[in-house]
Amino acid sequence: MSIAQNKQRIAVIAGGYSGEAIISLQSAATVMEHLDRSLFNPILVRIDSDRWWADVDGQPSINKNTFTYTQNNIDHSFDAVFIMVHGTPGEDGILQEYFENLSIPFTTGSSESVAGTFNKFATTTKLRQEGFTVGNSVILNSNDDVDMSNIEENVKFPCFVKPNQGGSSLGISRVEKIEDLQEAIDLAKSTNCESIIIESLLKGREFSMGVVPSEDGTPVAMPITEIVTQNLFFDYQAKYEGASDEITPADITDNQKAQIQSTGIAAYKLLGCRGMVRLDYILVNGNKPAILEVNAVPGFSKMSILPQQLAHCGISINEMLTRVLNQCFN
Repeated sequence: MSIAQNKQRIAVIAGGYSGEAIISLQSAATVMEHLDRSLFNPILVRIDSDRWWADVDGQPSINKNTFTYTQNNIDHSFDAVFIMVHGTPGEDGILQEYFENLSIPFTTGSSESVAGTFNKFATTTKLRQEGFTVGNSVILNSNDDVDMSNIEENVKFPCFVKPNQGGSSLGISRVEKIEDLQEAIDLAKSTNCESIIIESLLKGREFSMGVVPSEDGTPVAMPITEIVTQNLFFDYQAKYEGASDEITPADITDNQKAQIQSTGIAAYKLLGCRGMVRLDYILVNGNKPAILEVNAVPGFSKMSILPQQLAHCGISINEMLTRVLNQCFN
């Protein structure tokens, strides 16, 4: 389908059922502001826990059976969906499976791909099996007893305790000693996650890099951003409340840059990603990029890292959004 022939009606979906809903609305606002109105007719669609609705006159509800809404006795459908829901149901495969069943194109990887990257333990396990560098980790179901000796032997301290499915650094703790582990597990459980991952602390400089589609849809690595946080780690406050410096481009060698970018492209392809993705790294032993996380629906607010990287390499947000939509139609 060519999107240049007629204006395409695009549902820009925001909100969701997690603590990341506020960030999602900010990301969606960037998309709504910058989508090319000569090509697209974007409609903001809110996904709230009580109902789905279109942000048009009358705020009509979305018919979930067809993903349409009725306004002035006219039914309105969509040609594609720009998913900007962080957390559930936009980053765990639920919305993707829903749109797959309706045969409506969308801007992320498949439901299988997105569900996989949302599961931190599954992602790092798959990456490790394919030869990527990742930290050691163990997983706990929310009602499991904690095997302290296993964690001390295989993960060691300090370590990180995180919700296995989640983002925006919600519910994450850095744990210095075994006596503080249970408190951190309880905090992660408070996010209502299905399972908890306990990961080894990787020592080194921290970086983040976007991978986005080129004009022909092939993945391209963005400039690399170094994260220098005032906090113990890149937590919610550091990400969204200014308690960090984000240096783009990072002051690294050409070899370090090449390794981070090639690793990102390879992981993007291996994990079946599509659209805009952001990978977080620790550079261990000076030169080896270890992947921390893969974000299938990365933050896209004005404070987010990916827009900074686009600005540095001279790609307008308008152009990038067009590329992402072109890719989802192909």
